[in-house]
Amino acid sequence: MTGCGSQPEPAKEASAAAGSFSFTDDRAETVRLDKKDIRVVAQEDAANALMHLGIKPVGIFGGAPLSSNPMLKGVDLSGVESVGEVFGEVKMEKLAALRPDVIVSTFYTGDGVLFPGGVYGFQTEKMQNDAKAIAPILAIDSTKPSSHVIQRFSELAKALGADVDGGAIAQARTTWQSAVDELKSAAKERSNLTVLAVTPAQEQVYFAVPDLFPDLLDLKDWGVNLMTPKGKLVSSYYEAVSWENAAKYQPSVVLVDARGYTLGNEALKKYPTWNTMKAVQAGQVGSWVRVSLNYADYTRQIQDLTGVLKRAGSV
Repeated sequence: MTGCGSQPEPAKEASAAAGSFSFTDDRAETVRLDKKDIRVVAQEDAANALMHLGIKPVGIFGGAPLSSNPMLKGVDLSGVESVGEVFGEVKMEKLAALRPDVIVSTFYTGDGVLFPGGVYGFQTEKMQNDAKAIAPILAIDSTKPSSHVIQRFSELAKALGADVDGGAIAQARTTWQSAVDELKSAAKERSNLTVLAVTPAQEQVYFAVPDLFPDLLDLKDWGVNLMTPKGKLVSSYYEAVSWENAAKYQPSVVLVDARGYTLGNEALKKYPTWNTMKAVQAGQVGSWVRVSLNYADYTRQIQDLTGVLKRAGSV
């Protein structure tokens, strides 16, 4: 399987064209700066998006050390400082020492994922306000379809001075669009195949409600026949069942949550009920990551699902 065919262009320190910067985020908050060189500190998800679009933050905060953070795999982290390596914690002194002009993050809505007005990466409102006192915060709504989220980050990167309309970035977008078109064709041909997105954890199995996840929203829009769980929801996002009931549904294809802290395919082999799912027995298993933030990774995910659909049969 091939990816996008190119690596992200070498990122540069964020800068704005014509000596000024202006951007309105998805909370309708606008940041205007009368300077050319913009120093960015980014939450790990936002950093993933921006670095694939040619913008290199001076600092990153997230839930793991920079060297082992799965969201930062494959990007150049030389010269980038860590300002937080535990989820929800940001080291304010290190943040201030980097003299950021803007802090970039994402936000999610619904079910108390964040405190009111909160953006991802800050555990408390006080922590977010302390960071905002150091530099203004821009946040992208990551509950929108992934394709929309990437586009919004592209607009932000362009405002920061990146060339997102040419070179490797444009090629990555073109390759992604070709992958989308191929998936649409496969989904139309195999519309009889049902697809279930699952987040497996140690104690329970979570069946995802597709209308509430960015990647799944795209897949539905592209014609993939995603199943919606019918049982009682533990939140608006999932139905949760014990492992004894892991085979409650029998989809044609299973998509396994591929985020780093969920059970992977090797670990799942140890759960007998997982292996009673007919799709698993048939090897009709793909992956999803909840939200894709760059074209290269998203292309690989789309190509993987397209391959599964093309070889899958009814179970």
